[in-house]
Amino acid sequence: MRHDEQVALIQRALSLIGEGSSERQTPSTSPLERYLDPARFDREMAGVFRQYALAICPSGALAQPGDSFAIDVAGLPLLLVRAEDGRINAFANVCRHRDARGKSTGMSSNRALVCPYHSWSYRLDGALRGRRHAEDFPHAPVSECLLARVPSAQALGFVWVVPRVLAAGESAEFDIRTWLGQFGANLCSWGYDDWVPFQQRSFANKANWKIPLEGNLETNYFQYAHRDSIAPRFYDNLLIADHDRQHQHLFLPKRSIASLRAQPRRDWRVGLHATILYFFYPSTLILHEGDHANAFCVLPEATDRSTVLGTTLIPEMPATERATNHWRKNVDSFWGALDEDFALGASMQSTLASGANRALHFGATEHCAAKLHVDVEAEIGVA
Repeated sequence: MRHDEQVALIQRALSLIGEGSSERQTPSTSPLERYLDPARFDREMAGVFRQYALAICPSGALAQPGDSFAIDVAGLPLLLVRAEDGRINAFANVCRHRDARGKSTGMSSNRALVCPYHSWSYRLDGALRGRRHAEDFPHAPVSECLLARVPSAQALGFVWVVPRVLAAGESAEFDIRTWLGQFGANLCSWGYDDWVPFQQRSFANKANWKIPLEGNLETNYFQYAHRDSIAPRFYDNLLIADHDRQHQHLFLPKRSIASLRAQPRRDWRVGLHATILYFFYPSTLILHEGDHANAFCVLPEATDRSTVLGTTLIPEMPATERATNHWRKNVDSFWGALDEDFALGASMQSTLASGANRALHFGATEHCAAKLHVDVEAEIGVA
């Protein structure tokens, strides 16, 4: 992020702090069908999740040729693999013989991809390498038995995937930089392309995929939900937000930002004085915390459950036990607070069908959470 952009954000924050205010927009309601209706969920899967890029895996987790990661995303069995030429390819994790899954879920490393059913084997570029009794398949030439490709690209330390099989003639690569836009350029300027994963985690979330995103697109709840953890570091309900198409940028000032008033503007840096949240539509969040980042991507499973993929990115792997412990403490602090959020979201999901409410309420400072729904409904044709 350029210095003039940092100064502008700090000025906005100090002005609001001086006024004891926050940025506000028109309040709105959120009908419960958004969280409970299976037909709407199916439209979200088809119209949103199979159309847009998701940060599925840190690039650094697939460091060597043959390193692979298998996961189901939006109904697609997905396989990411580092090839001999250094590229990371994305395939449907489906053998071209009889549709068996080629790899079990999770990380692995092999110099060839071998189907466990009939032992058809594939090179790391997806080409068929060999099959038993090849003469029995004159109707399935080798050239037509490549693993099905999936659109993918690398940026900001992650492999981004659009979870659908490529159409005929479509390129496997897409312009991720243009899609990530100005917010992606901000993160790139801090060196994210070369940052590495210190820790990864994956866990089940007993809530609709939009609920944990809502909780991270507002600050009204901080002083209550996080009063025993991170709340004392932040101002109450102070939100500064910008938008780039469906993407969002939230600037969350810490109380230490007031100390910058006494410093010349040429020395102003957001650094340790704020958390900057980058939301990349539809479900990737990257929290820039100065010298590292915590990120997660929410993957829908059903109306009332989802999967969360979490990563902590740092500039370089620690070389000492002291440095390792430093990053462990950061990770524990972050996920301690996020675990509180996810528990509240699961509790909320458990009451949605009670009949107590027909709609939820987004306040004037919760407009970023409301925007997510507006953008989703524009895609799926729901007014």
